[in-house]
Amino acid sequence: MKPSSLSFSVLLALVALSGSGCLGLPGKAQPMSSDQKDLYRESFQLVCDRIDTTFWDPDALGEQWAQSKEIQRAQLEAASTAGEARKAMNGLLSGLNLSHFGIIPGSASEGLGEGGSAETGVVLRVADGRAVVVRIEGDSPAQHGGIVAGEIVVAVGERQLEPLIEQWAADGNKYLPVQGMASAMQGSAGDIRTYTIEDAAGDLRDVEITLETPNGTGKPVKFGHIGPIPLRLEKNLVEGGYLYLRFNMFLGPMQVMPWFQKALEEHVDAPGLILDLRGNPGGLGLMACGIAGWLIEGEGLELGVMQFRDSKMRFVVNPRLDPWKKPVAVLVDEGSASTSEILAQGLQDLGVARIFGRTTAGAALPSMIVRLPCGDLLQYAIAGYRSHSGRVLEGDGVIPDEVIEVDAERIREQGDPELAAALRWMESLSSPEDGAAVQPPDQQ
Repeated sequence: MKPSSLSFSVLLALVALSGSGCLGLPGKAQPMSSDQKDLYRESFQLVCDRIDTTFWDPDALGEQWAQSKEIQRAQLEAASTAGEARKAMNGLLSGLNLSHFGIIPGSASEGLGEGGSAETGVVLRVADGRAVVVRIEGDSPAQHGGIVAGEIVVAVGERQLEPLIEQWAADGNKYLPVQGMASAMQGSAGDIRTYTIEDAAGDLRDVEITLETPNGTGKPVKFGHIGPIPLRLEKNLVEGGYLYLRFNMFLGPMQVMPWFQKALEEHVDAPGLILDLRGNPGGLGLMACGIAGWLIEGEGLELGVMQFRDSKMRFVVNPRLDPWKKPVAVLVDEGSASTSEILAQGLQDLGVARIFGRTTAGAALPSMIVRLPCGDLLQYAIAGYRSHSGRVLEGDGVIPDEVIEVDAERIREQGDPELAAALRWMESLSSPEDGAAVQPPDQQ
């Protein structure tokens, strides 16, 4: 990943998006000069110092961390190339067994994407090692190009996606394939890309798409030095009159929170609420407390606790005078990270919502990025998190009450299997009959 794009991932997560940042590939191995070796020695020490001074549970580091520093420092001294030196630093961090700790080569590229906020409107998820179209954003280049949910994206230009998906998924990180496939479908406004698409019959066709920057439905938002970022706010009444709400990130609280409140007030007669957090990478953690306040009765409740080195951040629910008291379903997937996980797990712990979809990214930790003297980037987490029930989300994610795996045929038949499952559950609360196939709200 380019540093600018990686910084976006991490800054968007200052409560915290994943971002192992390994989409790019390091360059060819070259012998290090003595000056370069000195820079890697200095970088190794800086990595040690950052972990020693910021890790939230110093006692947990213990003797194993001290031994790992000695072993990996020896490996670095024996390294003859930058790749070997980088491997020693990554070996040190991998011993922590946590995400958000890693070294990203300074020369790393996006792999497929070129950065920028322009996109096709295609949302991809993996099934059997293939890139399945699970959603098409309304009024997007992909929709106008005739791509439909349930199809397979086989290649981007000359690049086949299956080998890349295998590479991204090799270490078991659920979120890395999500990032990689998103990168494949993003770029700069005006970029023209050719996508090879496989339809339900197995036939291939090439679709040429000009990438566009989405307008969003809310005003663009900024976060620190990042932005403006398109903010999507979707509200629909789906089959059965149930209220469906979706927003694409936990940013822009002055827009999202009033919009959420108004939607609940305007549709107070709706028999249930479906909150769609699929693909939502998170953002401002405390927004989860505000959203939860409209859905939870009672005072003094918490979604969870973030433990920093010298302090704790309690995600205390801000109760409203007249909260929503009807059934709540939350939709999540492997693209739901950070604040999305904090909110979903908290609502599940407190018995407020039933969760549908797939296990989330397992990337709830806030992390920082710094450039090392050697030119590489260090990502490191600065806090630990436990949910209301004591669950550690990092690496594990939120486990849905009802798991719906990615299935291209099922998507073609039902349109939106997760939404259909949520509606069947809601309908079962008042009727024994199952619901029928359901189309995504923006395709009705």
